[in-house]
Amino acid sequence: MHSASRPGKLDPKAFADIQARIVAARSRSPNAAPEVNLVAVTKAFPLETLISGYEGGLRVFGESRVQEAVAKLPQFPQRSECEVRLIGHLQSNKAKTAVDLFDLIESIDTMKLLRRVDRLAGEAGKELPVYLQVNAGHDEAKFGFDPDGLLKVLPEVADVQHLLIAGVMTIAPLTSDERRLRDCFRTAREVRDALQAQLPTCTDLSMGMTDDFELAIEEGATHVRIGRALFGERPVK
Repeated sequence: MHSASRPGKLDPKAFADIQARIVAARSRSPNAAPEVNLVAVTKAFPLETLISGYEGGLRVFGESRVQEAVAKLPQFPQRSECEVRLIGHLQSNKAKTAVDLFDLIESIDTMKLLRRVDRLAGEAGKELPVYLQVNAGHDEAKFGFDPDGLLKVLPEVADVQHLLIAGVMTIAPLTSDERRLRDCFRTAREVRDALQAQLPTCTDLSMGMTDDFELAIEEGATHVRIGRALFGERPVK
């Protein structure tokens, strides 16, 4: 793998390498989605990283912290030409800001948060696409709906008025065990399929990061979230 020549700036060679690996992973598996989209993760990087990503051809960005995005996004000159998603845990007290700031929230992880974001989107007069975060690896350190539990509350999920349930997101356990990773990704795909049968808008499957995105693609990811492989190591706070 290429490492970024200047940390915090998009490395064109690394970007080309990732694109080639996405194509190769798709070609290896019958479970792969027809199209795989790259979410460039710019959390903890400065504004210049977003600008360099845009100039290099990236158009979908992922931020993890609402306060950090509040400081960066209004300064991003090409903001209106890009989609910026919240991919990190959303605290309830930051929900209003997140609804105003982001084009899509990937990390709706409880019914309480879903209802709150639904109400806030209504107050803001917008229909906001969201993903439901599923703890598909049954990892105690991760947020997210229990896979079986989510299917039980599906009627409540379908009852939202101002949100578009657009997909499922998961974060795999921190492990190099390929079997565990595949199990997690497969579970997330099965949850997405079950939701989609009841909610036809629920088509997306966001899973896989720098170290495991190829396995995620082989198991059906439609979106992979990659930062370090594109921009180098994050700056230490």
